[in-house]
Amino acid sequence: MDRTRLPELPTLDPGVQLLATDGQRAGEPLRALVLDHALGDGGQVRWVDSRGYARIDRLARLAPDPRALDRIRIARGFTAHQHVALVRRLPDVVTDDTALVVLPAMDAPYRADDVSRGRDLLLRSLATVSRVARDHGVPVLVTRTDPGGLGEPLAAAADRTVECRQTAQGPRFVTDDFETQVYPQGDGIVQTTLAFWRRVLAARAPAAGSESGHDDRPSPAEVTADGAY
Repeated sequence: MDRTRLPELPTLDPGVQLLATDGQRAGEPLRALVLDHALGDGGQVRWVDSRGYARIDRLARLAPDPRALDRIRIARGFTAHQHVALVRRLPDVVTDDTALVVLPAMDAPYRADDVSRGRDLLLRSLATVSRVARDHGVPVLVTRTDPGGLGEPLAAAADRTVECRQTAQGPRFVTDDFETQVYPQGDGIVQTTLAFWRRVLAARAPAAGSESGHDDRPSPAEVTADGAY
Protein backbone atom coordinates (compact mmCIF):
# COMPACT_ATOMS: atom_id res chain seq x y z
CA MET A 1 0.00 0.00 0.00
CA ASP A 2 1.28 3.43 -0.92
CA ARG A 3 1.89 5.17 2.42
CA THR A 4 1.63 8.56 0.74
CA ARG A 5 -2.08 7.69 0.37
CA LEU A 6 -2.95 6.29 3.77
CA PRO A 7 -6.56 5.33 4.36
CA GLU A 8 -7.87 7.62 7.05
CA LEU A 9 -9.55 6.58 10.30
CA PRO A 10 -11.16 9.02 12.72
CA THR A 11 -9.68 9.76 16.12
CA LEU A 12 -11.79 8.55 19.03
CA ASP A 13 -12.31 11.46 21.40
CA PRO A 14 -13.19 11.25 25.11
CA GLY A 15 -16.89 10.70 25.62
CA VAL A 16 -19.46 8.25 24.28
CA GLN A 17 -18.82 7.59 20.57
CA LEU A 18 -21.55 5.82 18.56
CA LEU A 19 -20.27 3.92 15.52
CA ALA A 20 -23.16 3.85 13.04
CA THR A 21 -23.05 1.80 9.84
CA ASP A 22 -25.30 1.94 6.78
CA GLY A 23 -27.03 -1.37 7.35
CA GLN A 24 -23.81 -3.40 7.34
CA ARG A 25 -22.52 -5.34 10.35
CA ALA A 26 -20.05 -3.12 12.18
CA GLY A 27 -17.57 -5.89 13.05
CA GLU A 28 -14.53 -5.08 10.93
CA PRO A 29 -14.82 -1.25 11.11
CA LEU A 30 -15.25 -1.57 14.89
CA ARG A 31 -12.25 -3.86 15.33
CA ALA A 32 -10.15 -1.64 13.05
CA LEU A 33 -10.98 1.47 15.11
CA VAL A 34 -10.22 -0.36 18.36
CA LEU A 35 -6.85 -1.67 17.19
CA ASP A 36 -5.90 1.65 15.59
CA HIS A 37 -6.60 3.41 18.89
CA ALA A 38 -4.74 0.77 20.90
CA LEU A 39 -1.70 0.98 18.61
CA GLY A 40 -1.66 4.78 18.78
CA ASP A 41 -2.41 5.29 22.47
CA GLY A 42 -0.72 2.31 24.07
CA GLY A 43 -3.14 2.01 26.99
CA GLN A 44 -5.55 -0.74 28.02
CA VAL A 45 -8.80 -1.51 26.19
CA ARG A 46 -11.78 -2.70 28.26
CA TRP A 47 -14.26 -4.57 26.06
CA VAL A 48 -17.73 -5.65 27.23
CA ASP A 49 -18.84 -7.93 24.43
CA SER A 50 -22.26 -8.70 22.98
CA ARG A 51 -23.25 -10.69 19.90
CA GLY A 52 -19.74 -12.09 19.42
CA TYR A 53 -18.05 -8.94 18.13
CA ALA A 54 -14.90 -9.74 20.12
CA ARG A 55 -13.78 -12.40 17.64
CA ILE A 56 -10.33 -13.27 18.95
CA ASP A 57 -9.32 -14.95 15.69
CA ARG A 58 -10.21 -11.85 13.69
CA LEU A 59 -8.53 -9.50 16.16
CA ALA A 60 -5.37 -11.61 15.98
CA ARG A 61 -5.39 -11.69 12.17
CA LEU A 62 -6.18 -8.00 11.93
CA ALA A 63 -3.55 -6.64 14.32
CA PRO A 64 -0.29 -5.65 12.57
CA ASP A 65 1.45 -5.63 15.94
CA PRO A 66 0.65 -8.52 18.35
CA ARG A 67 1.48 -6.31 21.31
CA ALA A 68 -1.82 -4.52 20.75
CA LEU A 69 -3.67 -7.72 21.72
CA ASP A 70 -1.97 -7.76 25.12
CA ARG A 71 -3.77 -4.52 25.94
CA ILE A 72 -7.31 -5.81 25.29
CA ARG A 73 -9.39 -7.20 28.15
CA ILE A 74 -12.62 -8.85 27.01
CA ALA A 75 -15.60 -9.64 29.24
CA ARG A 76 -18.62 -11.42 27.78
CA GLY A 77 -22.17 -11.02 29.03
CA PHE A 78 -24.72 -13.30 27.37
CA THR A 79 -27.86 -11.99 29.08
CA ALA A 80 -29.14 -8.56 30.02
CA HIS A 81 -28.39 -9.13 33.69
CA GLN A 82 -24.85 -10.37 32.97
CA HIS A 83 -24.28 -7.33 30.75
CA VAL A 84 -25.57 -4.97 33.45
CA ALA A 85 -23.29 -6.64 36.01
CA LEU A 86 -20.23 -6.19 33.79
CA VAL A 87 -21.05 -2.56 33.03
CA ARG A 88 -21.61 -1.90 36.74
CA ARG A 89 -18.01 -2.98 37.38
CA LEU A 90 -16.51 -0.62 34.79
CA PRO A 91 -15.99 2.27 37.25
CA ASP A 92 -13.79 -0.06 39.32
CA VAL A 93 -11.70 -1.46 36.44
CA VAL A 94 -11.27 1.64 34.26
CA THR A 95 -8.11 3.45 35.37
CA ASP A 96 -5.84 6.22 34.14
CA ASP A 97 -4.15 3.55 31.99
CA THR A 98 -7.40 2.79 30.13
CA ALA A 99 -7.29 4.09 26.56
CA LEU A 100 -10.69 2.91 25.37
CA VAL A 101 -13.89 1.20 26.53
CA VAL A 102 -15.80 -0.82 23.90
CA LEU A 103 -19.42 -2.00 24.04
CA PRO A 104 -20.56 -3.35 20.65
CA ALA A 105 -24.24 -4.12 20.02
CA MET A 106 -24.96 -2.58 23.39
CA ASP A 107 -28.73 -2.74 22.92
CA ALA A 108 -28.77 -6.43 21.96
CA PRO A 109 -28.85 -8.10 25.40
CA TYR A 110 -31.77 -5.92 26.46
CA ARG A 111 -33.95 -6.90 23.48
CA ALA A 112 -34.49 -10.48 24.69
CA ASP A 113 -38.13 -11.50 25.01
CA ASP A 114 -37.69 -12.48 28.64
CA VAL A 115 -36.34 -9.08 29.66
CA SER A 116 -39.37 -7.16 30.82
CA ARG A 117 -37.37 -4.17 31.99
CA GLY A 118 -34.99 -4.04 29.06
CA ARG A 119 -35.22 -0.30 28.47
CA ASP A 120 -34.71 0.52 32.16
CA LEU A 121 -31.70 -1.80 32.35
CA LEU A 122 -30.22 -0.30 29.18
CA LEU A 123 -30.68 3.25 30.49
CA ARG A 124 -28.97 2.24 33.71
CA SER A 125 -25.99 0.85 31.78
CA LEU A 126 -25.86 3.95 29.59
CA ALA A 127 -25.73 6.17 32.65
CA THR A 128 -22.80 4.14 33.97
CA VAL A 129 -20.76 4.26 30.75
CA SER A 130 -21.46 7.98 30.37
CA ARG A 131 -20.16 8.55 33.89
CA VAL A 132 -17.07 6.46 33.18
CA ALA A 133 -16.37 8.49 30.03
CA ARG A 134 -16.80 11.75 31.91
CA ASP A 135 -14.92 10.85 35.08
CA HIS A 136 -11.92 9.29 33.30
CA GLY A 137 -11.86 11.39 30.14
CA VAL A 138 -11.83 8.18 28.07
CA PRO A 139 -13.51 7.32 24.76
CA VAL A 140 -16.35 4.81 25.06
CA LEU A 141 -17.10 3.24 21.66
CA VAL A 142 -20.57 1.71 21.26
CA THR A 143 -22.62 0.24 18.41
CA ARG A 144 -26.27 -0.73 18.18
CA THR A 145 -28.13 -3.47 16.34
CA ASP A 146 -31.08 -1.28 15.29
CA PRO A 147 -31.46 2.51 15.18
CA GLY A 148 -35.08 2.23 16.35
CA GLY A 149 -36.52 1.22 19.70
CA LEU A 150 -33.75 0.46 22.17
CA GLY A 151 -31.22 1.88 19.73
CA GLU A 152 -32.59 5.40 20.18
CA PRO A 153 -31.24 5.93 23.72
CA LEU A 154 -27.75 5.07 22.46
CA ALA A 155 -27.89 7.87 19.91
CA ALA A 156 -29.29 10.26 22.52
CA ALA A 157 -26.50 9.41 24.98
CA ALA A 158 -23.69 9.70 22.43
CA ASP A 159 -21.45 12.74 22.56
CA ARG A 160 -20.46 12.06 18.96
CA THR A 161 -21.58 9.81 16.10
CA VAL A 162 -19.00 8.20 13.80
CA GLU A 163 -20.67 7.07 10.58
CA CYS A 164 -19.12 4.35 8.43
CA ARG A 165 -20.60 4.21 4.95
CA GLN A 166 -19.66 1.76 2.22
CA THR A 167 -18.91 3.48 -1.10
CA ALA A 168 -17.58 2.34 -4.46
CA GLN A 169 -14.18 3.72 -3.41
CA GLY A 170 -14.10 2.07 0.02
CA PRO A 171 -15.30 2.69 3.56
CA ARG A 172 -16.01 6.34 4.27
CA PHE A 173 -15.95 7.57 7.87
CA VAL A 174 -17.83 10.77 8.61
CA THR A 175 -18.17 12.81 11.82
CA ASP A 176 -19.00 16.45 12.50
CA ASP A 177 -15.32 17.33 12.06
CA PHE A 178 -13.86 14.50 9.99
CA GLU A 179 -14.43 12.87 6.62
CA THR A 180 -12.37 10.18 4.93
CA GLN A 181 -10.87 11.69 1.80
CA VAL A 182 -8.13 9.21 0.87
CA TYR A 183 -8.65 5.71 -0.48
CA PRO A 184 -6.21 3.14 -1.89
CA GLN A 185 -6.56 3.04 -5.66
CA GLY A 186 -5.88 0.49 -8.38
CA ASP A 187 -4.36 -2.35 -6.34
CA GLY A 188 -7.26 -4.80 -6.36
CA ILE A 189 -8.21 -4.40 -2.70
CA VAL A 190 -11.71 -5.52 -1.82
CA GLN A 191 -12.62 -2.89 0.71
CA THR A 192 -14.97 -4.93 2.91
CA THR A 193 -12.60 -7.80 3.75
CA LEU A 194 -10.48 -8.45 6.81
CA ALA A 195 -7.41 -8.29 4.57
CA PHE A 196 -8.28 -4.71 3.65
CA TRP A 197 -8.58 -3.57 7.26
CA ARG A 198 -5.33 -5.32 8.17
CA ARG A 199 -3.53 -3.45 5.40
CA VAL A 200 -5.05 -0.19 6.61
CA LEU A 201 -3.73 -0.75 10.13
CA ALA A 202 -0.32 -1.90 8.90
CA ALA A 203 0.00 1.25 6.80
CA ARG A 204 -1.04 3.45 9.70
CA ALA A 205 1.42 1.77 12.09
CA PRO A 206 4.50 1.19 9.90
CA ALA A 207 6.68 0.32 12.90
CA ALA A 208 4.50 -2.75 13.41
CA GLY A 209 5.24 -4.14 9.96
CA SER A 210 8.03 -6.44 11.11
CA GLU A 211 5.67 -8.09 13.60
CA SER A 212 2.82 -8.78 11.19
CA GLY A 213 4.04 -12.19 10.07
CA HIS A 214 4.29 -13.75 13.51
CA ASP A 215 2.04 -16.75 14.17
CA ASP A 216 2.74 -16.94 17.90
CA ARG A 217 1.01 -13.68 18.66
CA PRO A 218 -0.73 -13.30 22.02
CA SER A 219 -4.47 -13.28 22.47
CA PRO A 220 -6.61 -10.76 24.34
CA ALA A 221 -7.38 -11.69 27.95
CA GLU A 222 -10.94 -12.98 28.15
CA VAL A 223 -13.36 -13.57 31.00
CA THR A 224 -17.07 -14.27 31.43
CA ALA A 225 -19.58 -12.38 33.50
CA ASP A 226 -18.42 -14.23 36.61
CA GLY A 227 -14.72 -13.59 36.03
CA ALA A 228 -12.51 -10.61 36.72
CA TYR A 229 -11.32 -8.17 34.11
